[in-house]
Amino acid sequence: MKKKFLFLLILAVLVGCAEAPLYKTTKSTTMMGTKIDITILNLDYDDAGTAIQAAFDEIKRIEDMMSNTLPESLVYELNDKGIVKDVPDEFFKMIRNSFKYGELSEGSFDITVQPILDLYTYTFGEEGRPPTDEEIKETKKLVNYNLITIRIRDIEFKKTGMSITLGGIAKGYAIDKAVEVLEEQGIKNALVNAGGDMRALGDKNGKPWSIALQNPRDKEDYITIIELNGNAVATSGDYERYYDDEKKFHHIVDPRTGKSATDTISVTIIAKTAEEADALATSVFVMGQYAGIELIENTEDVEGLIITADKDIVKSSGFVN
Repeated sequence: MKKKFLFLLILAVLVGCAEAPLYKTTKSTTMMGTKIDITILNLDYDDAGTAIQAAFDEIKRIEDMMSNTLPESLVYELNDKGIVKDVPDEFFKMIRNSFKYGELSEGSFDITVQPILDLYTYTFGEEGRPPTDEEIKETKKLVNYNLITIRIRDIEFKKTGMSITLGGIAKGYAIDKAVEVLEEQGIKNALVNAGGDMRALGDKNGKPWSIALQNPRDKEDYITIIELNGNAVATSGDYERYYDDEKKFHHIVDPRTGKSATDTISVTIIAKTAEEADALATSVFVMGQYAGIELIENTEDVEGLIITADKDIVKSSGFVN
């Protein structure tokens, strides 16, 4: 009888723990040019708030290092001087990883595309027109990640006038680092959302985090529901930022042609990390439907959904909705 009573007591304690409420805490901020939401399910509200602030601080640290516009960032210094010396391992690794995605995508992903983006900004902003073919041709001479020299911990451009953007990879990396911080803070269930690019930590009350994939041509509609459980999703779309009112020129430029990629409307990638999802979403968008889906299929633990310019929906073989 005593053993049976003890067993029932232990069972009651376990059941009581399982039924303890998990408080939902969501906080938002704006960094890296987008709105960032962090949602945590946790037993303690105060601990959740502390963890979220620590994650925001980490994202800010990465922005301060990798922003194009902040004068104190390493990217700004590299673009301004053409060289940065004794860079931290973290920044060095980011540059190396960008080379990897450049090779995987056969040049469709190229962080040295910034001069082309600057050209578009100038011609549309100052002269109200798209750049000419000749202007694009001349500017393309500055676009090639192989023109970046790495010596131990020094990074240098081979040509004057080159510049980089980490916009296609840094946001995903920042999301991953935020998740790491949450884990260090003892958080087991959370979702980090930076402008629609997300990574989940754990689950949502025993179920995957459910994400509605927005229809790129109708904000009131969605394409499918994506479930995340410890993995990440990122989307690149032509609707994100246009240079012209007619929406013919957008910011996702094919580094190989110097012109806005037009084969797809949007690309959504599901991967283990937000960095990989972020970089591959940009890569596949530029590559187009056929080469893009081939890259997805040949990349381990990656799935994707492509919406073509004709509004056809193409999914990888393992994409589940």
